[in-house]
Amino acid sequence: MQLTRSPLAVGLAGIVVAALLPAAQSAATVPGGLPAEVVGFAPPISEATYPAVDHGPSDSPNNDRHATTTWRIVKTTGNCCENYVTVTSGGRLLDFGGTYVNFSDDRGRTWRQVQPQTPLVNGEGSIVNAPDGDVLGVGWDPYTGDHLQSFKYEADTGQWRYDELPVHQPFYDREWLAVVPGPVTVDGATYPWVSLVKGGYPSKEVWYYSTDGLDYTHVTSKFVAQMLSGDSTSSFLDTTAEATHDWTQPNTNGGITPLGGGDVLAAPDQGARWYHLNGHTFSWSEFTYPDGRSPQGIHQVDSQGRLHEVVPSATGDQFVYRISADGGRTWQQATVPLPADHVIEEIDFRANSGAGVAAVGIHSHDNSDNADQDLAYKLDIGRAVPRLLRTYHVGFGDVDGSSGVGQDVRFDFETIAIFPDGRIVLSFYDSTTTVDGDIQPALAIEQDTTLGGKVRHPDSGEDQTSLLQDLDR
Repeated sequence: MQLTRSPLAVGLAGIVVAALLPAAQSAATVPGGLPAEVVGFAPPISEATYPAVDHGPSDSPNNDRHATTTWRIVKTTGNCCENYVTVTSGGRLLDFGGTYVNFSDDRGRTWRQVQPQTPLVNGEGSIVNAPDGDVLGVGWDPYTGDHLQSFKYEADTGQWRYDELPVHQPFYDREWLAVVPGPVTVDGATYPWVSLVKGGYPSKEVWYYSTDGLDYTHVTSKFVAQMLSGDSTSSFLDTTAEATHDWTQPNTNGGITPLGGGDVLAAPDQGARWYHLNGHTFSWSEFTYPDGRSPQGIHQVDSQGRLHEVVPSATGDQFVYRISADGGRTWQQATVPLPADHVIEEIDFRANSGAGVAAVGIHSHDNSDNADQDLAYKLDIGRAVPRLLRTYHVGFGDVDGSSGVGQDVRFDFETIAIFPDGRIVLSFYDSTTTVDGDIQPALAIEQDTTLGGKVRHPDSGEDQTSLLQDLDR
């Protein structure tokens, strides 16, 4: 690893640090949080069957077969515009896309809800697993005074707790949350992990961090810290092999990739710079590979310590799935095309080495009929070279929407997770996912798949039927 240092940067960076740190450190929170109440929750549940393609035991398109997959459809576990899911190593499914944490221990058949004592109106949240079996969440309710709260499931007691987070940037819209498996050393003390949350319109550059998952009263900024130090790191990415990495993976839209051992790779929030957090010194530096290249796309690290990277094409009509077992020195990859006329609007992925699969969730737009189609791709990662196993169409693809305030139909980001047996859950919408007459995203939980006949490809010498037409049958 090569480390360089430029002259001390001052000005804006110093002003930002001076403005943020004293205020954050003076906030008063409740040590250990407050007990939350867990109550029954009965969302609308149904089943639906959608087309899929099974790609068989090899890369040859001659193995491709039509399939149908049954999905359990669950509404209202999120809010008007988004879900935010994770799955624990024990198979518990959690969604904090809306006002409350909702969870199910039977793949969405029955649900329970975590409620703080504080009344809430309408909010959104984020949720992630911690290495020791704990689960962390952060929720924001703009209608009760720009109200931010932290949530924690304590695995050793089986209890849910929460805390108020009075210090944060105004309008904390779309909070992104990540847990960094340690050891992490902060101010001379070493912790098994820390959690990071960022939000606030418009930049989402300032991170609040916690060493217990409840108290977020300290601030770090990769942009400001690097400006002050001038540090830059030119290296490959050191990762660790830990079983917990299959489960602590955050939503990739947050741009934080825990590498293990307290280190982090962080995507740009402002400009084009990538950053690296050194967990031993809790310091940020600008990051490039030794040849000067920056990372691409979105990333996860699995329990073998392998680096996974998904890189959408510039045109959005395909993506490359890459795996590196040596920190980015060499890569093995597969190129995955979307159906004809489809382009990526939103994307998220997970890589679970224990289950042997990766799952890429894509909210796509179909230019042929001007509607959105949710897609899921399952890949075999049980070997060095990733291989596509199945392509799923989820939903009828008969609604056009977009992300952001002001849209009639909103789908603000994708979220996907993998169960221990390799089945998946993701968010989607179509004309059937209505709540009180409004189309909202829902959860699709994979059940069983039935195989059908062979897929006809244009180069097979058979009828020139495209994959998209075959899928839409």
